[in-house]
Formats: sequence, structure tokens, C-alpha cells
Amino acid sequence: MRILFVTSLFFIFMGIARAELEVGVGLSAVHVPHYIGSDESEEYFVPFPYLRYRSEKLTIDRNLIQGNMWRSGNWSLELSFGGAVKVDSDDSQARQGMEDLDFIIEAGPALHYYFLGDRTKNNALFLELPVRLATSTDFTQAQYRGFTFNPRVMWRRAYFMNGYEVRPQLSVGLRSGDDQYHEYIYGVKREFETTERPEYQARNGFGGYQIGYSTAVLSRGWLVAGFFRYVNISGASYEDSPLVSTKHNFTGGFAVAYLFQD
Repeated sequence: MRILFVTSLFFIFMGIARAELEVGVGLSAVHVPHYIGSDESEEYFVPFPYLRYRSEKLTIDRNLIQGNMWRSGNWSLELSFGGAVKVDSDDSQARQGMEDLDFIIEAGPALHYYFLGDRTKNNALFLELPVRLATSTDFTQAQYRGFTFNPRVMWRRAYFMNGYEVRPQLSVGLRSGDDQYHEYIYGVKREFETTERPEYQARNGFGGYQIGYSTAVLSRGWLVAGFFRYVNISGASYEDSPLVSTKHNFTGGFAVAYLFQD
């Protein structure tokens, strides 16, 4: 979250003009599984700086940061970001005695094809093809962890209803990663082998499919938002890892923010 905010401010202060900008502060409650395939989870109650920014060159919206690199017709090439939270192995039954999972930060190019609208429009339907390089970090050191390819179709809309601005967003997609990425999360080294957790080496390939939905409602300087994401890893290349305890994961959250107005 700190990285997203600092990155956002960097681009804002570059002086990109003629942009749509909303700034505020808020409080969120989020339910997050330790990792995809884990039946253990954490709840976070986090104050956050709210920032929504949209221009020809940059879009920052909810958990999304995109920087436009190239555009031709319905196609565009953009920067895409993602990641995962830190997992303390002492708090995970499946990973007891193993090394912690550090924060994962993903970044890379994403090719978009717009069936409807474009990156600056509130009403848009598009295909996203992102290739992201992954790095794990505890903010004192960082290490490359492979790459992911998670294509998805996204639809977003914004409309007014009885004086409220409503912003729904829906996405459907697939997940995949290389062997280095899957090994970091699902691999078990021989030194961490137990009678219930045999040694395991993860493979590259299919990582499941996912469906996400979010809605934000704005009125009189306040924003209320909620989201959920469902991931099913049936048939995933790492499905047989001893660290996988469920094929179904839900991530969800709720947020309230106050927006500063001119």
C-alpha cells in the first residue's frame, strides 16, 4: 500500500495536465488468504490515502495503476502493477518452520484491446494481457521471483442514480506463472520436509481462474466501496503441493473515504 501511494504521488507531481483527480483519506477492512490455495487468512483494518487519477498517460483507480506507453486504434500498451501481502510462517499451520513469504511486488507491460471505450472513459470493456516480473522484499532487500501472466477481460462503468455516482467494475480471467514464481510460494525444500509435508518442487503453467467485482458509491464528498475476488485453482500446476489446502479462495473488503473538494 505504501508503494502504491508513493508511486502515485510521483506520477502526479510530474505535472501531467488535464486530468481527473480525486484525493481523500479513508479506512478499510480487508479479508485476505495467506496465499492462493491456503485455507488460512488474515483480516486487516488499515487507514489509507485515497487517490483516483485519470489522464491520457496515467490511470490510478482503486488497486490499479496503469501508465500508457503506446496506443494505436483499439490497442494500447501500458504499465501494470500487482502484488501480495507478507506471510509470517509462524502464523501459518501449513508453513510452520519454513521461511516467511515476503511482500511480493509485480510490475510489467500489459497489452490492452478495447472492445468498448478506452482507458480514459468511464464506460469501457477491454482485454488485458499483462506480463509482470515479480520481486519479493522485506524492504531491506529484494529478490527476483519469476513472472506471472494473468489475462483477463474487464468491464467498468460510471453512472448517476438518485444523486449518487455509482462505479461498478467486473473482471474475469486466468492465472499462470513460471516455475520460479510458483516455487517461491508452493515449493517445499528438503530441509523443511516433514511427515505431513513432503519435499515438493513447483512447476510452471496454469494457476487457476478468477472472478472479481467491486462497486464504489460517491455522494457529497464521501465514498463507500466494497469488493470481492474468487479464485479457483482446480487443475493448477501446483495443485498437488502440500502447501495447498483448498481449491477455493475468497478475498474481500470494505472501505469508506472522505474526499477533499475544491
